[in-house]
Amino acid sequence: MKFSKMFKSSASALVLAVASAGAVSTAAQADQLRYAIGWPPGALPTEAIGAYAGAVEEASGGDVTVKVFPLSLLNFLESTSGVRDGIADMTTVLTPYFLSEFPATNFATELASLSELVEGDADRMAFAFSGAIMEYVLFNCGDCVNEFAAQNHVYTAGAGTPPYMLQCTKPVVTAEDLKGTRIRTPGAFWSRWIEAMGAIPVSISVNETFEALNQGVIDCSASSASELTNFSFIDVVTDITTNLPGSSFVSALTNVNKDTWRGLDDAGRTALLKGSAVGAADMNYAYFNEARDNIAKAKEKGITFREADASLRAESVEWINKDIDDLVGIYADRGVANGEAGAAKIRELMTKWVSLVKDVQSAEELADLYWTEVLSKVDVTTYGQ
Repeated sequence: MKFSKMFKSSASALVLAVASAGAVSTAAQADQLRYAIGWPPGALPTEAIGAYAGAVEEASGGDVTVKVFPLSLLNFLESTSGVRDGIADMTTVLTPYFLSEFPATNFATELASLSELVEGDADRMAFAFSGAIMEYVLFNCGDCVNEFAAQNHVYTAGAGTPPYMLQCTKPVVTAEDLKGTRIRTPGAFWSRWIEAMGAIPVSISVNETFEALNQGVIDCSASSASELTNFSFIDVVTDITTNLPGSSFVSALTNVNKDTWRGLDDAGRTALLKGSAVGAADMNYAYFNEARDNIAKAKEKGITFREADASLRAESVEWINKDIDDLVGIYADRGVANGEAGAAKIRELMTKWVSLVKDVQSAEELADLYWTEVLSKVDVTTYGQ
């Protein structure tokens, strides 16, 4: 069966998979696995995990099923320990929340900033980086695989957000505009960028950001276009700078408890990998479509979209190049060896994947790519053992 056909079949199981979340059994049955995620019911990522569950069932011929528990069994801060200890069989891990547990993986995910340096469609960079990071972790980063194994996890796929933009209550186009601007930062890369540009990073949760913008506590948020509606920023911002600061937030999307993985036969493990291709593609494409829809809605509301002027954009690109070099030293202090070679490999993979995704027109096509180029090549008899 062509993989995209399985993707379509799995869609019919999406609602059932998510709706089936109910009372938690004390132990996972051999054929029914528990997927705990930190997103609430109805969120785009939750729907993507529903597609994952449907694809796993389809690929396994019903021998492996997945029950999805949205924001009930584990939250994001509990994801690593929860799957490690067998509370759930699988989860999404936001690795930047766990710097000490996943240094090699976080080094790789911080290189999402390469999307600002590689030529290609900015809107599709998350498609490309997700493919690149999967290929890197699975086949080029033994330390990444080992640090997941140390937490009793098996990594199977990753996914990321659309590019981050400056969503502001004032125009930000020039270097002078940025000076002293208070910007909500979603993570380490953006904090470094904000400081380097002469602005002020403000660390608050995304849930507090609307009020902070509305009350003038901050001037901007570095956020993806999805957050315009997910957190109602569309009702408070007036100006959006589309080509700053860039980069994206990348997660380990479908981590599996190592004992659960070992308890499956080769066909069951293959089904999980096929599901991972579908889940990653569905999440990336859903974010892609939502970003485009939100930008159109924001323009209808009269929000002004601008690009940074050429000199500020050049300054940003120059800094990102330097930051990638600096990351090697930052992560060497955290025990990550051979960072220079790792960064070079990820840059190479990004260039490859930008070319691969440039003509993708659907989530089904993207799932086919993730499967044929990466996940189908995993040796399920030895990986995760």
